[in-house]
Amino acid sequence: MRRLAAVLIPVMLLAAACGGDDTFGTTEPPVTASTAAPTTTAAPTTTAAPTTTAAPTTTAASTTTTTTTPAPGPTAADALAEFFAAAEDLDADIRAAAVLFNAGFDEAAGTLDPGVAPVVEALDAVPLGLLIPGGLSLDLETAVLRVFADLDGRISALYGGVHFLEWDPDAAVGCLTGAGPAAIRFPDDLADARALAELEPPPAVAPDSPEAGILAVRLSAIHSMNWGCESCGVLNYDAALPVDWAGRTVAGVEFEATFTAGAWEILIYAC
Repeated sequence: MRRLAAVLIPVMLLAAACGGDDTFGTTEPPVTASTAAPTTTAAPTTTAAPTTTAAPTTTAASTTTTTTTPAPGPTAADALAEFFAAAEDLDADIRAAAVLFNAGFDEAAGTLDPGVAPVVEALDAVPLGLLIPGGLSLDLETAVLRVFADLDGRISALYGGVHFLEWDPDAAVGCLTGAGPAAIRFPDDLADARALAELEPPPAVAPDSPEAGILAVRLSAIHSMNWGCESCGVLNYDAALPVDWAGRTVAGVEFEATFTAGAWEILIYAC
């Protein structure tokens, strides 16, 4: 029997010039009475100080301009808030189940504590997918579905580890090994989806629209790839699955779509 202990799901963070001009004296004839210029007494001159009239001082009233920045409108992150919160909760539940699995596994005997199975079987990512609104941009939808695929695949891996252990230990090892990378990348995948959701407005399509139907097809296909045909793989969803809505095919596989009770029901003709 292959050892499981090593492959159990990780539990998972810049100078002025000096001297005056010289004046030379001159010799002039003496002044006589007949030649002397009459003496004139000049009237005293009064110089009035100039009168300065001060201009009146005007105090201008200060004007304050208030610039109001409108509050940002709603974004797709608001429409996805419930999904993001539920994804975090489900991630925590899966990690707790993995801890329980590790603690309940007896490597020497190759057995698992019977209390582990009910905890693993209670995990379900399908309701999480119902919290994703239709009409997201393709990039955002792909990022959000990657988060869903991570969680759905990890649950499938745990389920396979529980139920394949007794009759096919190698298959159980393969299931558990595949969950590790998804658990490690989940925080980054969730952060990427949140960042993209802040960049676009919330979607506005009707529940019975083709956009909502295409989303339902992709969710169903992801779940089928993780669980179908007794698989327990963890789908690395890094590109949108091509959906021909009019032709009713997804990645070339036929499907049926029926709108009932306010949601699309999808039947894909593959195990």
